Amino acid sequence: MSYLNDNPWPLILLLAAVAVVAFLSGASKGRGIAALCVLLAVGVFFLEQYLVSPAEEVESQLETMLQHFKDRDIDAIGSQISADSQHLTTIAKGGLDLVDLDEGFRIKSVDVTFDDRGEVATAMVRANGSATLKHGGGGGHAPTFWKTEWQPEGGQWKMRAVTRLNPTTGAQMEPLAAK
Repeated sequence: MSYLNDNPWPLILLLAAVAVVAFLSGASKGRGIAALCVLLAVGVFFLEQYLVSPAEEVESQLETMLQHFKDRDIDAIGSQISADSQHLTTIAKGGLDLVDLDEGFRIKSVDVTFDDRGEVATAMVRANGSATLKHGGGGGHAPTFWKTEWQPEGGQWKMRAVTRLNPTTGAQMEPLAAK
């Protein structure tokens, strides 16, 4: 199911098109309909800014977690991990011990889906940018692909599982593997 606030532009464009057609009709009733459509389009735009869907909440958590990795803040990373999945903090620490992410490292795409009850979110995440190996020198462009699972906990979405995937084939990889 798609929420209105996940992509309000089709509705805004439809309202704008109706407004243009109604205005061009030249009738006084047409101008009133045009004004109403413009007001509705503006209202939809501001409503979209105000409402946050569960998928957008998960995406926000992913962006926040990436920033914590860039900042090398393991405590902040740990605060985003479910109490039932604290082993993920160990994996995160291992990742911080292996690489430094450049400020230009970015999430490129996120696809969030939910289970039938809406209690577990699965986010497929592609991210890339420059990374520097901490041991052995070197580094370069690092494309990554992750499957993450999130659940609501204490009013916030928390990570409960993570799987690293090959960016080309989608095959499962070890989280801290060299490639």
